[in-house]
Amino acid sequence: MRLLMKAEACRELEVSLSTLDRRIASGQVVVRREPQGLRHRVYVVMEDLPRSPEDGSTRADAADTPLTVARERICGLEKQVEFLREQLRLEQERNTGLLGDLKEMIHSSPAQERQRPWWRFWEQENRG
Repeated sequence: MRLLMKAEACRELEVSLSTLDRRIASGQVVVRREPQGLRHRVYVVMEDLPRSPEDGSTRADAADTPLTVARERICGLEKQVEFLREQLRLEQERNTGLLGDLKEMIHSSPAQERQRPWWRFWEQENRG
């Protein structure tokens, strides 16, 4: 048994959040609600015990103890952290490239002389 947050369960089941909510309301999907402050956190219970090839029964050593559930949750979170680290690295590379392009554009453009405000021209025309 694995406990997944609703977004993770949507990805794994390949359904939308509203479809998952409908399945939860109809009882097709089992959830576990854990209190968290004044609210509660909803976990979707995923049953995926591997079957032994001899008799088709589920393995007895795959107990759904809290420790096993926590280890599986930690493993999933570690994978998520690695994915996010890779995304961050790619974004940093892209931003570094954009910063280099911007600096090049600034240095390659000719320096413009500072022009006087428009009212200075108007004063000169009205004086003479």
